[in-house]
Amino acid sequence: MIYDKKKHRRDDREPNFLSGGKLPPQAVDLEEAVLGAVLSERDCLMMVSDILHPEMFYKEANQIIYKAVQSISLSGEALDILTVVSRLRKDGDLEKVGGAYYLTSLTDRVVSAANIEFHARIVSQKYMQRELIKVSAETIQNCYDETEDIFDIISLYETKRDELVNNIITRKEVGQEDAFNQMMEEITRQAELGELEVTGVDTGFRDMNAATGGWQKANVIILAARPAMGKTALMLKKATKASRSGKPVAIFSLEMAKEQLQQRILSQETGIPLYKIKSPSKLDDIDWAVIYNKSNEIASLPIFWDDTPGLTLIELNAKAKRLKRLHGIEMIFIDYLQLITIPGEKRFDEISKISRGLKILSKELQIPVLALSQLSRAVESRPGNSKRPQLSDLRESGSIEQDADIVMFLYRAEYYGMTEDEDGRPTAGMAEAIIAKNRDGATDTIDLIFHGPTTNFSDVTGDVMSDFSFMDKQKEIPNNNLNGHASWNGALEDTPF
Repeated sequence: MIYDKKKHRRDDREPNFLSGGKLPPQAVDLEEAVLGAVLSERDCLMMVSDILHPEMFYKEANQIIYKAVQSISLSGEALDILTVVSRLRKDGDLEKVGGAYYLTSLTDRVVSAANIEFHARIVSQKYMQRELIKVSAETIQNCYDETEDIFDIISLYETKRDELVNNIITRKEVGQEDAFNQMMEEITRQAELGELEVTGVDTGFRDMNAATGGWQKANVIILAARPAMGKTALMLKKATKASRSGKPVAIFSLEMAKEQLQQRILSQETGIPLYKIKSPSKLDDIDWAVIYNKSNEIASLPIFWDDTPGLTLIELNAKAKRLKRLHGIEMIFIDYLQLITIPGEKRFDEISKISRGLKILSKELQIPVLALSQLSRAVESRPGNSKRPQLSDLRESGSIEQDADIVMFLYRAEYYGMTEDEDGRPTAGMAEAIIAKNRDGATDTIDLIFHGPTTNFSDVTGDVMSDFSFMDKQKEIPNNNLNGHASWNGALEDTPF
């Protein structure tokens, strides 16, 4: 037996160490019955074409015959035993399959084509069994290779398994009546929720919900900005808001460690300046009281973290599918898109495949995916006072714009030293979320309040953290004696706060 590690392929017809010398699962008699029916009745191919592919046949001769049948059907020629014999002879494959006699014998095996779809499904199931054996054998072989990383092996196994399931179990077509009724049920449900209610995952901001209806399933949302504009902080705000509404979310952080992001969440949720949380010796008794008061609530949020650096697209897909299966996640956040990799790809092609891959993932899992993205330096060199980003500023590939359902930019004029905007309004503490592309709605610019010390955002007229007044928040907590507060053990239920 020859094992090609690069191709990860084995010969289906050769026994392997995993099978204990047994022949792989097969149903050659049913393969022949299916081919005989296809050659005998012209409508039979339509009944099995979405179930069977040539590689699913165990016997090589049957694979060749089925390929010839598909080719004849696609060319519009009449399909019968004579045209198949002619095509095989033309391609030089007639003798490989056993000559015209073998094709004639196939038709002799058919009593009725009534059960052809049932027979085809058994053939496809046997193929799935063989493929699972191969994937398992490859995984075992890789486990014996000391140079392989165990997490790469697990990721590869899960990816191949999921690909196999997706290739076999395909969605059936839906008639107009069913499709229309499904749509009517959805808009009726949304109408019952009310105009201002969120129909998707809560964005965390009132005006953003009004513009988008919330993050919708199967949508890819790109949140782009220049460095230090606050896009990671805004992502965390959105993630905690979504999880607070009871929807489990996953955060893939390729840039920052989860401990750093936890500090930011703690600052946002408590109103304690981030610099004090990063230097715990600066925290006083009231700070600790606020932290203890909020800790149970923060710790119980249904957020699942992965801060693996250098994550590949294959690994991301495998991890996301596992989180969906185990924890029922309803949204994915990625920080940030340009740090995902596809080994061996050129940078332009890599970004294109990553953006496309995220779109496919969101559709497959039927959940929204929000990915942060960097902008090009063109924003900085733009003449005039306005440095507002635009779609052409998306870094490295126009495919990001093409694949995204929503493209949103984060802009703070204050960052560039501007004290007033074009309309003469003060820019201090102000931010703009610019919806530059909205596939299912209108574009819009949403004003937000930005609080630098806690890297927090809120609606302009919202009441978040008493408009970020930390001192107001402190007044809610009695100034008790909290000596020994630093000995954290997670047993928050026993604290007096």
